[in-house]
Amino acid sequence: MERNMVYEIAKTLQQTEGLERDFLEMATSLREAIEKNYVQKIQLAAGDQKAFAVEHPPKEVTLLRALAPFLDENGRGQIGEITRSLLFMHTLQSVNQSVSNIAQDGGLIAARSSDGATENLNPQTAKIAGLLMTLALVDKF
Repeated sequence: MERNMVYEIAKTLQQTEGLERDFLEMATSLREAIEKNYVQKIQLAAGDQKAFAVEHPPKEVTLLRALAPFLDENGRGQIGEITRSLLFMHTLQSVNQSVSNIAQDGGLIAARSSDGATENLNPQTAKIAGLLMTLALVDKF
């Protein structure tokens, strides 16, 4: 008797445990790849931007920090909140300036990466990168 291939395929498709497991494995692999290739890089870049802002604060933050020891506990808390907000705004301005520098021509432009390679970057991609960094910075501050 000859094998019925339609029967074999239907039998395979009816066994959903394997299919569900395969889809779960694919979803897990996709999630891990996105986390590794995109989210971690964005989070790292946002952390670097914050660290730079903290190490090189604007003069307003330096002044407020100098005043804080002369205030009561409530005043120091308010100064802390204000300096955090100012650092956040300063960091956002830095990210926006970087986006503007890349997107200034409005077309594909050549940009040099940190590893020395020259690549053509689309200004829209730079804007999306800036937006993603901004969202990541909200979590950092």
